[in-house]
Amino acid sequence: MSAVMEKSLDGADALVRKGRVWKLGDDVASDLLISANHVFEYDPRMLRKHLLHEVRPELAGEARDGDVIVAGRRFAHGSQHSHPFIAMKDMGLGLLAVKPTRAPFRLAVYMGVPLLEISEDMYAQLKDGDIVEIDYARGRITLDASGREFNTDPLPAFLLDIVRAGGGLGYMREQAAAAPTHAET
Repeated sequence: MSAVMEKSLDGADALVRKGRVWKLGDDVASDLLISANHVFEYDPRMLRKHLLHEVRPELAGEARDGDVIVAGRRFAHGSQHSHPFIAMKDMGLGLLAVKPTRAPFRLAVYMGVPLLEISEDMYAQLKDGDIVEIDYARGRITLDASGREFNTDPLPAFLLDIVRAGGGLGYMREQAAAAPTHAET
């Protein structure tokens, strides 16, 4: 099965991914996502080697398209950099976080990383290594082994459009291409 599906079973627009849970604790600072030593690197192939290296060094070699980082409170707090989200997008990772703060939330969407805010209860029940299917358009998380479903607020449609376009720049390119030209007006 492909890690990313663009249509749900009922035919509605969807952003559905299936993969492994990479669970983190609370208070993972942005400088632990990718060391500040790499702040001037922008090549996603290089950045992905450093994603969570100090916290989960195995992630860079083992994570697969469709996997999801499940983070506790205060994920990516501290100085804000786009680098971790560039790496996450390149790796095809999604994000589930307990009460993400505004800056990491915006950076994730702008870089094209699908995410959902989850409750403390959902966080407690998701275990490292679980296989989950996540429908970001519906806010549905399904545990593969048991079939148990969790529901949370989905991303608003316009944010899903940005994620589907590969991030803010892709979205702006799509909008510009769809805009009428001067000859059409």
